[in-house]
Formats: sequence, structure tokens, C-alpha cells
Amino acid sequence: MKVSYFETGRYNAPPDLPREWPVPSSAYDPETGTAALRGMAERVRFVEKLGFDWVSLSEHHYSPRILTPSPVVSAAWLAARVDTIKIALLAPIVPISNSIRVAEEMAMLDALAPGRIIFGMLRGTTNEYLSYDLNPKEARPRTDEGMELILKAWTEPQPFGWQGRHFQYRTVSIWPRPRQPLPPTYVLGTSAEGGAFAARHHLGLGLSYGPFDAMGRASAYYRQQCARYGWAPGPDDIIYRANMILGETDAAAEDALNRRDKQAPFPVRPGLRDALVEADTSRNIAGQRQRANVGGVLPISFCGGPDRVIEQIRRAREEMGVGVLDLSLSDPGTGSLDTTMSGLELFGRKVLPHIRDI
Repeated sequence: MKVSYFETGRYNAPPDLPREWPVPSSAYDPETGTAALRGMAERVRFVEKLGFDWVSLSEHHYSPRILTPSPVVSAAWLAARVDTIKIALLAPIVPISNSIRVAEEMAMLDALAPGRIIFGMLRGTTNEYLSYDLNPKEARPRTDEGMELILKAWTEPQPFGWQGRHFQYRTVSIWPRPRQPLPPTYVLGTSAEGGAFAARHHLGLGLSYGPFDAMGRASAYYRQQCARYGWAPGPDDIIYRANMILGETDAAAEDALNRRDKQAPFPVRPGLRDALVEADTSRNIAGQRQRANVGGVLPISFCGGPDRVIEQIRRAREEMGVGVLDLSLSDPGTGSLDTTMSGLELFGRKVLPHIRDI
């Protein structure tokens, strides 16, 4: 089992920070923001020494919970400051991005840090579409077309034109190119469309936050589709992003979970809430229909002392076939940094050595 640390650029929010989405930009403190972003390097060097395999980054907007609207900038900053750990951009949000720009920036990162960059592509959530004024009904087709275009820009040796439904380019010929024709790349999401796309293009699959049984259905569908296209994914082809509360004992972790469950979410502003409900009444989560979690408190997938967490990880491997765990040691952006660092240290000392052969 490989392990990744989910780095969010944790903003040390004051108690009076407005708890709503989007958070007013007037509440942003430049010194606090700079400290949060520069602290990413310190945290990543720390998990590198602990033996983590990856650090992951994501793309989110208008909120201090995840202070990385540009994961490419974050990755470039980190790549210059760490030595061996791989940097996984589990982004961009494809439907709100310029696909050619994405292909160029990812290829440039691959040239700057050869062999150390991992890519992900995702559809994103409805609030992100509204941030950039995208009709949510267009998100799925724009995602599929955008991903096709990125892959072709990486692999096509000759200049080509693209006249699609959502993207039109007279000519495309990116420089630099990735060092290998297709860098390590994942499609992120649990939809049937995402799983089929990943299988068809021999890409990995990224799952997140859902319960093991639902995520197991998504990974099973992905493996079925891979067989249809004549190949079998290995454990490293399936990532699972999850929150973990790790304590010295089960009781200590459960106490932390109870405190965490009392945290207030970032509710969506009333006017935007109505727009989200109208635009996104349900999402396909591994074959189940449920509302998107926008501004809410994300679930905890692993909770306990080291021995219990090791068994939970073993069950995740068995039910999902996951080979890479992408972990936050507290709910992203809401837990204290001290708690996160102590949880990481405990994980590196008492869990990581015992899960390598799972």
C-alpha cells in the first residue's frame, strides 16, 4: 500500500471568520495566507521524512478550507523544495479549464520534476461550476471532451486541429511535451462515465470520501470496463482520498471524532443554495443518487488507534482494490495544524510500517 498526504494550504482561520460559502474575500488576511501557503513546504518535507510516497494537491475556489485555487503553482513551489516525494495534482477541474493550457502546464511540470509528477483530471462539484459561470448541465460533456483533448495534446506527434462541441482550436502542438507519451494519469470520480473513460484510455481511477461498499462498486465497474478494453489495472491504478482520525488509542480517536462532529459546516449563501439545488438535484455516486456535499463536513473513513486503523485499511484494500491512500489527518481546512502534525507523526511511526504489504 502506498500513502499520499493531502495538502490543502491550511489557512489558520480566526474564530470570527464568516462561516459561509463563498467566504467574503474581505476576511482574508495576507500574512495568514502567506504563512499558510509557505507552510506547505514544511509539511511536505515532514511527511517525506516519514516515508510518505506522494503529496496530493487539489483545485478549489472562494474558500479558506482548501487554499489552492491553482494546484500547478502549488506543485511548482513544492517541487523545488522537496527531494524524492511524488507530487500528485489531483486536479484540474477540467470543464472550467482551458484544456490546451492544462496540457502545456502539466507537461512543463513533468519537465521540471521528471518522474515526480502525477496527474488527475476531474469534473468537480456544482459550486465550482458556478464560481466560473459554467452551466452545470454542460459539465459532463465538457469534461469528457476536455480530457480527450488533453490526452491528444500530450500524445499526438504532429500539429492537429480540434473542432469539438465545447473546444475549438485551429492548430495544437504543445511544447514542452511530457517525458513519456502518457504520464501517470488518473480520472477522478465515481460516475460510470468517468470509470469507462479511464478504462478506455488505460488510465487510473481516483475515488474519494464515500463508504467502502459504494466505492467498491465504482472500482468494480472500472475493472470490468478495463477487462472490456483488454487490460487489468494494478493496485496503484486506484486511489482513495479519505479523512482519517488517528489517536494513540481507539478511545482518543473517538473523542476527537465526537468533537469534530460538532463543528459547523460552511453553509452556502441562500441565493446560491437555491441555484445549486436547481442545477444539481442529484449526483451519481457509484450507482447511488445523492445530493452533492457543498460546504458540508466531509465524512471520516478511518478512525481509531493504530491497530484498528490498520485493519480498516486492510478492509479498504479488500473492498475497493485500492493501492494508494490519499489521506487528510483531519477534515480538510478545519482541524488544527498541531493536531494534523501529531496525527501524521503517529501514522508514520505506528501505521505506515505495517501497511506496506497490504
